[in-house]
Amino acid sequence: MKDNHKKIIYPLICLLVAIIWGSGFPFQDMAGQVKPEPLDSFSFNGLRFLTAGVVLIPVIFLFEKKKSINTDTYAPKMKSTFIFAPIAGGILAVSAVLQQLGIMATGESGKAGFITGFYLLIVPIATFIIFKQRPSIFVFIAIPISLVGLFLLSVSSGLVIELGDLYVLACAFGFASHIILYDKVANKTHVIRFSCVQFLVAGAICLILGFIFGNISLSLVLDTIVPILYCGVFSAAAAYTLQIIGQKHTPPAVASLIFALEGLFATVFECIIEGHVPGARQIWGCVFMLVAILLSQFPTKNKD
Repeated sequence: MKDNHKKIIYPLICLLVAIIWGSGFPFQDMAGQVKPEPLDSFSFNGLRFLTAGVVLIPVIFLFEKKKSINTDTYAPKMKSTFIFAPIAGGILAVSAVLQQLGIMATGESGKAGFITGFYLLIVPIATFIIFKQRPSIFVFIAIPISLVGLFLLSVSSGLVIELGDLYVLACAFGFASHIILYDKVANKTHVIRFSCVQFLVAGAICLILGFIFGNISLSLVLDTIVPILYCGVFSAAAAYTLQIIGQKHTPPAVASLIFALEGLFATVFECIIEGHVPGARQIWGCVFMLVAILLSQFPTKNKD
């Protein structure tokens, strides 16, 4: 009975993660639409990531109280955590800033959600090139489908790709790098500590750049406080923690398929929160991108 409950509960947790991630895109768009002047991308991400890192600090102590610490692996994992988490934080900072710049430039969070989902195609291709891990045949089928979707989403009738779309596409490569890095060091680190440190590092980097190049001020922070808190507490801290819990008893292929729905929920929440109804061209672009993302995550016969 307990195994049956795990098969239902933990995939539902993964679904909740996809919903939370998708719901964060309209709030990012909201941050870019603040009048008379929005908070710059550096400062916004700096504050949201610092918020996420601070929120995860009590979670670390909560988890450590409920389980015994393996003294043999504790020190090596702590060392790896503090080596790789800052690197991940740097990648996360660059990726998030590019994503926010793209959303602020286009004002279309739903489209940004789907283009960001392109990282699910980049990851298997990159691992094949770098680590010689051959992707499934479904990835090769998904690539041309995703390119059609990306064209419908990003390219206007004059064959001009918006600058904001290029920012979001670049961020997809950044998030792909982040996923590959974490995949290689996951078993060597303390997971929640890793997330906490990477958020604090990403937040510090972004906030420093915000003070140098941005327009950060107390009034702008207060005007943007709702998106900052939502994206920090829910999209970052809560979602990443739930991701760890959900994947614990969910097969990787199933979890990836569920997480791929992030872009779909981004469009849904854009309609609900912002009242923006996508046109027929964008809807078809979303359909092609979703099909490609799901195809890219199909397991082959020799996988679980």
